[in-house]
Amino acid sequence: MRSDSRISAGTLLIAGVTGFLASFILTIDKFKVLKDAGFTPSCNINASLNCKSVMLSEQAEVFGFPNSLIGIATFAIMIALSVAMFLQVEFPKLFWQLLVLGTSLAVVFCHWLAFQTIFEIGALCPYCMVAWVATLLVLSVGLRELLQKRNELTTDESEKVAIKTIAKWMLPLHILWATLLVGAAFLGV
Repeated sequence: MRSDSRISAGTLLIAGVTGFLASFILTIDKFKVLKDAGFTPSCNINASLNCKSVMLSEQAEVFGFPNSLIGIATFAIMIALSVAMFLQVEFPKLFWQLLVLGTSLAVVFCHWLAFQTIFEIGALCPYCMVAWVATLLVLSVGLRELLQKRNELTTDESEKVAIKTIAKWMLPLHILWATLLVGAAFLGV
């Protein structure tokens, strides 16, 4: 297994597990809030870090059911994908292209949700922020794997050098992006 594939698989596993756990806890807390209006979710810390405010908003159910259910499903798939990567299953370029397309849409959705929590709801949900960061990490892995597929197909040495340089900086740049997203959320509330 290539060392960069191990990094991608490990990153995907971390993103999948943390995103799944955050989504799972959010879903359980949502059901508890619906059952008992006096229930205080574990992520209610103060007025600014308040999952309950976010949970009870219309933005928390954009498609008519809790958004966190989408996270449970998709992050479970990412965990399975990371295991397959560790087992050295090769996925075709089209698979990675579709993963990047889907994850790009998810990142746009996360940014919309971030905007909504900051400027419309006025409270932040720590578990939601974990899911946002995990989604960015999944995008980073997908882009990195696409770059690797391109690198395998090209014979141009300058293109190979460019691809390796981009791939090397992909994860750190996405971590910076995630940090800025969460930091902006804190500054906005």
